[in-house]
Amino acid sequence: MKKIFIIFITVSFCSCAGGKYNYLFDTGKELDFSQGKWILNRTESNSKVFDQELNTTAYNEFKEIIGDSLFELNTLRANKLISPKIGFELNENELQQIGKESECDYLINIRGSIVSNGAGTLSYNSGDGFYSASNQSSVFILIYDLKSGIIISSSQAFGKATEENSHFDNENRVPSFHSSAETLMVKAAKNLIKKYGRNRLD
Repeated sequence: MKKIFIIFITVSFCSCAGGKYNYLFDTGKELDFSQGKWILNRTESNSKVFDQELNTTAYNEFKEIIGDSLFELNTLRANKLISPKIGFELNENELQQIGKESECDYLINIRGSIVSNGAGTLSYNSGDGFYSASNQSSVFILIYDLKSGIIISSSQAFGKATEENSHFDNENRVPSFHSSAETLMVKAAKNLIKKYGRNRLD
């Protein structure tokens, strides 16, 4: 009990540095999700631990927007002969073939990337001089029309948590917690998908 109390006190006096996010829609910020069948491809990322969480988050968020017209690729494969792996960037012929095999209208591809985890999740200013470190991640979404074989939406999200100190910060000896790059990646994906929901046309 004493250890729990000490941990609670320590955390209470620590500062928390949440991430900052930027979003960019190259095209297709406003879509009509009320028509057709939509496939969510298996998400890609360079994080072995958080890849499944990224996939689950993406499915749950798009499910809120699209409802029962959203299908996971693995679910479709149970009844249809679909390629074992579908890439992220696809050409017109590949897209139209997927449309024929799946009998669906749209494909959603999501790729997450851990850029750096330089700041870690906990830092402490020793006052030894200036330093700057950050945790960074990115998320990319491509949405294709399988009938026409073209991209109807392309968007990006970037998450960053930065820790900076200098010799002027000697009085600030409080530990800081930071969002990891993995956490930033999942949160960036969640926020980006919510923007699709807020900007939907239907």
